[in-house]
Amino acid sequence: MAQDVAAQSREKRGIWWQLGLVVGGLMVWSGVPAIAQENLQDLQDVDYWRNLCDLQAAASQYAEAQKACEAAIELEPRNDGLWARHGGVLLAQDQYPNAIASAMQALRFNPQNSLAFTYICMAQYELGNLEPALDACNDALRVDGSWGNQSPSLAWQYRGLILTGQTDPAAALVAYARTLLLEPEDSRTLLHECEAYLALENYRNAIASCQAALAGNGNWGPTAPALAWLNQGIAQFQQANYREAVAAFDRAVDLNPQLALAWTYQGRVLAQGNLHTEALISYTQAVALDSGSARALVGQCAALNKTRQYEDAGAACQQALQESDGDWWDLGPAEAWAQYAQALAGQGQYEEALAATSRAVGIRPDYAAAWGDRGVVLWYLRRYGEAIAATQQSIELDDTAARPWTNLGSILRSVGQHTDALAAYENALQRDANNPLIWANRSVVLWHLSRYEESLLSANRAVNLDPRFITGWYNRGTALISLQRYDEALNAFVQVIGLDPTNADAWTGAGVALGQLGRGAEARQALAKALELNPQQAIAQAVLNALPANGGTAPTNTNRNQSLPVLPPAAP
Repeated sequence: MAQDVAAQSREKRGIWWQLGLVVGGLMVWSGVPAIAQENLQDLQDVDYWRNLCDLQAAASQYAEAQKACEAAIELEPRNDGLWARHGGVLLAQDQYPNAIASAMQALRFNPQNSLAFTYICMAQYELGNLEPALDACNDALRVDGSWGNQSPSLAWQYRGLILTGQTDPAAALVAYARTLLLEPEDSRTLLHECEAYLALENYRNAIASCQAALAGNGNWGPTAPALAWLNQGIAQFQQANYREAVAAFDRAVDLNPQLALAWTYQGRVLAQGNLHTEALISYTQAVALDSGSARALVGQCAALNKTRQYEDAGAACQQALQESDGDWWDLGPAEAWAQYAQALAGQGQYEEALAATSRAVGIRPDYAAAWGDRGVVLWYLRRYGEAIAATQQSIELDDTAARPWTNLGSILRSVGQHTDALAAYENALQRDANNPLIWANRSVVLWHLSRYEESLLSANRAVNLDPRFITGWYNRGTALISLQRYDEALNAFVQVIGLDPTNADAWTGAGVALGQLGRGAEARQALAKALELNPQQAIAQAVLNALPANGGTAPTNTNRNQSLPVLPPAAP
């Protein structure tokens, strides 16, 4: 994780942002001396050329600074300080091999020139040569000789960067601590300290270091504040401080809208809070900025699944699996296979979805959610024994999740094992007591067990938790029908129709209640509407056939629904 952030922060670590650098420590005003350099080619004053080199470097006129340094070197070719300056100017122009060569010249004339060693360290680091870079920084600190206008803090800082690159963040922290002893408010060092703490999963200290970086001396370049907010957001996310994480990611993308990793993490934390539409926006922005990001693509796939855009979800997961950078979240490519399975199942491609779940659990046998998905797909395929086994495997891997217990209850209900299904739903509610879907499922099995009062109470709990939950209202109506409380049942079905006027089952329920209340004409209208919406609604047709031909009252009795066909509850 911290490697991701370190890679972002290297996007031109801006050697000059930190280096004030080889500019000789001179006070710099708005520009360089007004005298044209080309008119002074024969000037034999080494101090003039050295100062001009420093001033032009401070003004970011590096090509001109290079010429001035070279003019000074022509006058004093054995001056190690001039060669070191020249190396720094080349370094600022990304001419790393030439910078190393100039620094080596400085060391030829003065083996105690620590600044030259440091520039070699920096150039080797930028070239990706970490071992020689570390050696050079160690030499700079060991000899502790001439530092020019710099201090040992520069070598300590790069030593920390190199150790981070060598995946030794603990040692890097020691180097950053030495840097901060010399420059306590250096924003860039504090940012890297934050990254090292992230790598060590010390999130509290990571947050503190990033906050200190933002309050520091600002010596880190224009893109770095966004990185400090990004790192802080990641640390907050890892501590499950989602509100603070979202706020930090918002600051990061506000400062740098091109920071793909910030959009990706913002999507992750929004998804964690079940804000899937908002998460999809963030992930889509991340993919637009970095179309090969495995993390952004799998997140986009998951958000599309949650918003039931299954075809687009499948495309995003395929891209993640086939064309991405392979930099996954903690579950690796197994997460993409599991999300791909959900996308396929959403499109009714159950055999293909089953194959995708096989890939997911094959890659990560300890992936509880993937085993749960596999159980659902097997359920859809009516392979109930295997579905139960896969779901139980999910529960064994993660006994804290409510979803696999809910799925187990639904599978058991499908095969008529209502008592066992009820036990599964009870387990689910122990883990998520405020989930209306579980309460609605529970009402179904209680109805099948002829425990109508309890079925009603369970349905009531579902609609209390979510007043717009259609299945909860429908199951309340069926329980009330079974309890012969027809007026209340009619009201429940009217609630469903208000939420979804195209719900044929709700019109059927209303027809049953009206028929039992002796309101035959209204009952026939409701049942006709149900059949208009769904000509295959068998109960509506059966109830219509059972109503008295003259539209009068159905026979009354004390037994449940003997006069009209039974109206079962609906499973969410």
